[in-house]
Amino acid sequence: MHGIGEKPYRAEQIFKWLYKEKAKNFDDMTNLSLELREKLKKEYSICNFNILEKQVSKDGTVKYLFDILDGNGVETVLMEYKHGKTICVSSQVGCKMGCKFCASTGIEFIRNLSSRRNSRANLSS
Repeated sequence: MHGIGEKPYRAEQIFKWLYKEKAKNFDDMTNLSLELREKLKKEYSICNFNILEKQVSKDGTVKYLFDILDGNGVETVLMEYKHGKTICVSSQVGCKMGCKFCASTGIEFIRNLSSRRNSRANLSS
């Protein structure tokens, strides 16, 4: 929030709207000023990705394939070990890592994901 000229407490307000109230758009965030809501709408988007596919393996590993609303998909994998749980969250469309468990392996790298609606990373190919 500081980076866009807002008070730090605004971050907690937005967090509550997104993760507790499950707000679908910035207009729902009625304790934010209209000016801030307009600024957020210009620079960011709230993405409620659809689950395209869910797979659960015998060892308890759960894989989700999410539609990221532009015709591409990313995968998230939840793995459980003796020491706890680990989650692998794709931050790219396509991947160069080659992890055996991941469907993104072998998919040509397209772009990095971004939180900004109009950022270069979001539009680059």
